[in-house]
Amino acid sequence: MSHLTEKILLVLGKALGSEYDVDSILNHLMRELVQNVQAADAGIIYLYDKNRRQLIPRVSHGYPWFNYKCRLNVGEGVPGQCLASRKPLLLTSTKAVAEYTATLRPINLDYYSQMKQELPPTCSMIAIPIIFRKKIFGVILLEHFNTQHRKFSEAGLTQLEALSSWIWLMIDYPQLDLELKDSKRSYRELLGKFLANVEDERRKIAREIHDEINHILLSVKLNLEDMGSTFPSEMVKAREKLKVISSHISQAFDDLHRLSVNLRPPALDELGLPQALDWYIQNLSDEAGLPITLEVKGLSQRRPAPILETQLFRVAQEALSNVLKHAQATSARVKLNFGRSNLVLEVEDDGKGFDVDVALNACGSTKNLGLLGMRERAEICGGRLDLRSSLGCGTTLTVVVPISSYDWGTY
Repeated sequence: MSHLTEKILLVLGKALGSEYDVDSILNHLMRELVQNVQAADAGIIYLYDKNRRQLIPRVSHGYPWFNYKCRLNVGEGVPGQCLASRKPLLLTSTKAVAEYTATLRPINLDYYSQMKQELPPTCSMIAIPIIFRKKIFGVILLEHFNTQHRKFSEAGLTQLEALSSWIWLMIDYPQLDLELKDSKRSYRELLGKFLANVEDERRKIAREIHDEINHILLSVKLNLEDMGSTFPSEMVKAREKLKVISSHISQAFDDLHRLSVNLRPPALDELGLPQALDWYIQNLSDEAGLPITLEVKGLSQRRPAPILETQLFRVAQEALSNVLKHAQATSARVKLNFGRSNLVLEVEDDGKGFDVDVALNACGSTKNLGLLGMRERAEICGGRLDLRSSLGCGTTLTVVVPISSYDWGTY
């Protein structure tokens, strides 16, 4: 195995065993090729854009200036000719290089001239297509312009051609990882829009219950009371029946009010997250008979974006619901900290605790779906969710959202 092959395999190993940054990997690769391929003084890696059917320069080494706007069509310049033929190109004279360079479009010829402005004329050049199983990934271009060194040779061409069968991995594997991350990002954007639409529907339904159904019930209640006042005194049973119906309507009023407020707490829109949590916690604590406290720190006159307030409110709701259903706790506490760099929501209880790994891996369980849902809500906000728990030691759920990931408004 040659020294260059070892270098490239080391770069490949690093690429496959780390967080993938395509540009960092390709820059490292380009540097190794220029430094270790005999006669190479500079080089460029072009990646193939299959949608535009063009080669796009991604990284370079050895040039005093580099332009990322240069896009080569199939058959344009040395890289474009290499792409068209899908075969390596070896040019061993300044004349041959000039003939291929002349096929560049005027704008790209201007870019290339600027790149070479401070460099001697190119004496020889190699272009290698990066292909695997008939799929084209790009082209590697190496230039030789130092007359004190030997020109590129067939031996160098063969060596690079053999290496190209490894190099495609460095481009494809990180690219797949980036595409996966892009897919996840798109999924979260769609999920965020879906949840925003759900909240909008909740708001509309809550308003309709409050404005329309309550109005109808009130009208019915008043009419019944008016009707009762016209009954003769001897109609005792009818009067009693109307009182019972009126009582049921009053109960329906209370139930619908509770339903509309739970669908979309007015405080969340009108006052903000701390006030909405305070309202919710007080009501939940009274209904469940569980002491729940709220601590808010660092609150200023600024207010997070509505989507962030909504998602964090729903996370707190779900977390406290889990406390009531599963924790067997004697108390719970919610903390909201508006820090300088992060907004932190924390929900903790002194309950029986659980095995977090088992819960997250319990496919289809209600607890599993609830935890995953809270995690998705945190990630929609650009944050992360951490869950700490163990049997007999209670549970702490923490959502951390960087300040930089959301917009601020004012209270």
